[in-house]
Amino acid sequence: MGIQNLEVNELLKRREIFADLVNGSLHHGRQVLKAEDLTPLPPQSGTVVDGHRGRRIAVERTGDIRMKADSATYSVIFASEVQANTHYAMPVRNMLYDALEYTRQVKNLEKQHRERKDLKQSDEFLSGIKKEDRIRPVINTILFTGNTWNGSETLHGLLAVDPDDADTKDLLKYIPDYRINLISIRAIEEPKNYKTCLQQIFSMIKYKEDKEKLGRYVQENREAIDRMDSVELSAALEMFNDRRLEKQIEQQRMKEGEKMLGLSQAITDMLNDSEKAGLERGEKLGLERGEKLSLELCRRLMEAGRMDDMKRVFTDQEFRESLYEKYGIRK
Repeated sequence: MGIQNLEVNELLKRREIFADLVNGSLHHGRQVLKAEDLTPLPPQSGTVVDGHRGRRIAVERTGDIRMKADSATYSVIFASEVQANTHYAMPVRNMLYDALEYTRQVKNLEKQHRERKDLKQSDEFLSGIKKEDRIRPVINTILFTGNTWNGSETLHGLLAVDPDDADTKDLLKYIPDYRINLISIRAIEEPKNYKTCLQQIFSMIKYKEDKEKLGRYVQENREAIDRMDSVELSAALEMFNDRRLEKQIEQQRMKEGEKMLGLSQAITDMLNDSEKAGLERGEKLGLERGEKLSLELCRRLMEAGRMDDMKRVFTDQEFRESLYEKYGIRK
């Protein structure tokens, strides 16, 4: 597990943050799930299955964050993984996780019935569970912090088939599909659906590539951004994933010891430095281009034997511009 996952997972372990992720992403901002409804679960999920020649095989998968939700509305197992890069096999990876969790729940029911010895019907003996038994839904989400998810979001998208072929279309009807629940931060349309620090973090990441929008958002939300504690700030920096911003904070800490620099100011300084560097690069390029144009013009004048005009171009800008145009140097 990378540093980003560790930092972000520390944030998502907070029940109020995890509940906000679910409410903002799955319930479109409606406050359905409450923090007190959540119970953390171990990140591992697995079961033992019968293998070749009766050998027992342990199948296990470790995720990032798992929570059990019990409320008046539903009883669900939520899981969330953090991805900074596209995982091209994610539909299969998540499908395995869901299958393992459902298998674990069924085996737990079988164990309970064996202990109670309450299976009476032949179908119940065959199944190991009763007709009225129910298992918890499993909802797995992918929190994607990268630029663009360029992999398939469905199992069908991974299959080596031609979806436009008539025969294949018939077959696909009988191949169950599986879709991942992708939460791509940069594609979030309404960051205000989130009510915790996720709103500020997701908004800053969403506007990361637009300096004007990012700067304006930071200025308008300075107070909320600077309320972040150390865990929230660390997760924000990892998800923002910009070495320039980390450098701003490191430099400020060197100046002021352990004093924490407000994230809003760090981003403002980063944007100002970036703009200043851009202007300096522009000026440098402009000077270099001006020198090249002047040298080319002088070369042309020398070849034409126009020595007096060559002296004049250094003192008469209007004359110099007219020669640029005449010789087509500025095209």
